[in-house]
Amino acid sequence: MSSTDRQNRLLLAEDWQKIYQSFKYADFKSYDFDNLRRTMINYIRQNYPEDFNDYIESSEYLAIIDMIAFLGQNLSYRTDLNARENYLELAERRESVLRLARLLSYNVTRNQAANGFLKITAVQTSENVIDSNGNSLSGRSILWNDNVNNDWFEHFVKILNAANNVSNQFGRPVNNQVIDGIPTEQYTFETNNGGIPIYAFNRDVNGESLDFEVVSTIIDNGELKEATPKPADPLSYIYRDNGRGPGASSTGFFMHFKQGRLQRGDFSVDFPVPNQKIDIDTTNINNTDVWLFGLDSSSRETTEWTKIDAVEGNNIVYNSIAKNIKNVFSVLTRADDRISLIFSDGVFGNLPTGTFRTYYRTSKNSDVVILPNNIKDVQVTIPYISSRGRTETLVLTLSLQETISNSASSESTESIKNNASSTYYTQNRMVTGEDYNVGPLGVSQDIIKVKSLNRIASGISRNYDILDATGKYSSTNLFATDGILYKEYVDEVTSFDFTTRSDILQTIFNKITPLLQSKKKGDHTSPLLIGSRTFNSCSRYSTSP
Repeated sequence: MSSTDRQNRLLLAEDWQKIYQSFKYADFKSYDFDNLRRTMINYIRQNYPEDFNDYIESSEYLAIIDMIAFLGQNLSYRTDLNARENYLELAERRESVLRLARLLSYNVTRNQAANGFLKITAVQTSENVIDSNGNSLSGRSILWNDNVNNDWFEHFVKILNAANNVSNQFGRPVNNQVIDGIPTEQYTFETNNGGIPIYAFNRDVNGESLDFEVVSTIIDNGELKEATPKPADPLSYIYRDNGRGPGASSTGFFMHFKQGRLQRGDFSVDFPVPNQKIDIDTTNINNTDVWLFGLDSSSRETTEWTKIDAVEGNNIVYNSIAKNIKNVFSVLTRADDRISLIFSDGVFGNLPTGTFRTYYRTSKNSDVVILPNNIKDVQVTIPYISSRGRTETLVLTLSLQETISNSASSESTESIKNNASSTYYTQNRMVTGEDYNVGPLGVSQDIIKVKSLNRIASGISRNYDILDATGKYSSTNLFATDGILYKEYVDEVTSFDFTTRSDILQTIFNKITPLLQSKKKGDHTSPLLIGSRTFNSCSRYSTSP
């Protein structure tokens, strides 16, 4: 055998002529059962006319052909489905859509938990607290803004101060800032609780029983946030005063609450690798409440890892946090609001080694509207250490003052398909009118439609109305880059002095009557001060931009 002939035999499978010959008569349009069966029979008739001629329906050979056609149909169908899952606009499986969205750097948002603030409407303590009149407050329920008790504010503050840290008495807050135009102060209870300072309760909302938690609240960079859940940490609350008196809904002592339940899970990493991924298979984990701690040999939480927020252009390698922070991780959204913890590559961040504990909150994956009547008179029992070193009990009664409607379900598959490619178009910048139309869609699933118009341009533009020959002077309309729709309540207080009855009558006719006859709209319930007594009169009205 010549070397050439031998080589041709060895490389027969790679001979393009042989490959072409094998596919020459193939019918690639045959992928359903009937066409596959017909194609195979025609092939046999054309290539083996004398070897096989038994085409009756009872033939075992036709049964084999039918089975092969059936398998071919299933394989073709499966292949077609898998091919469709490679395209964002055609994909149907949730996991496929999530993976394709990640290729476009689109961060899919999970469900958002309903959260807000509960006002402390009553306090009670087991400690023998004495007021300025020498009366004991132990076991007494002190109501906020109690019309029957003239000393209610003193009693309220004394009971809270008894439970507060000695260095954190009322008037000496841990932190204070003006938030949303309202002076806000943070205080801390001297709690005697070895666990995480979270107090769970349950309420019916729209006929469905929902889980809630009262959490510790801190002031952080002008925002009110939930404190990181750590065992044995104190419980913090806030005091706000909007200047409209104790009867106002936003004046008083408040505690932060969230819908859902805080859960935890432990895992170990013995052999760290770059870009380590740890899956957490609990469903309905909300979009914000995920924390990670490193544990020591005694299973105590020693090192808190920093979560990289899932925002455009921010990832585990390229991010805006301080360069000296190396213990970082990010959260990857999976189907059914499951998550995966993604760690760094060992260069831009540390590799995880040892035992870890993660906290996460699961919430109701739906749009929930919570009315004030849904959460009323919630009692929270807090053990604390008194100034005498004794263990006492503080009982707080909490009630919702305003409607909460900030929850949201996880982003739908159709929304991901529409927003992922549009958001990728912006490339993390807002320049053109189209950028402003599609960019905000990736911020929250609550944003359904955005319409932006180009109204000004840089430099000399025809968008300006030239009013003079030189073109230096022209009227310009300025438009804000953001805005908010709000309602503002204005209280007018009228006070006067009097010595005789005629002075009172003159004030009624000259001041009160014109106010009642005014065309200002709204409820008319602001105070009128007469001497040392207070009467309700007409002066509150609402304005909106």
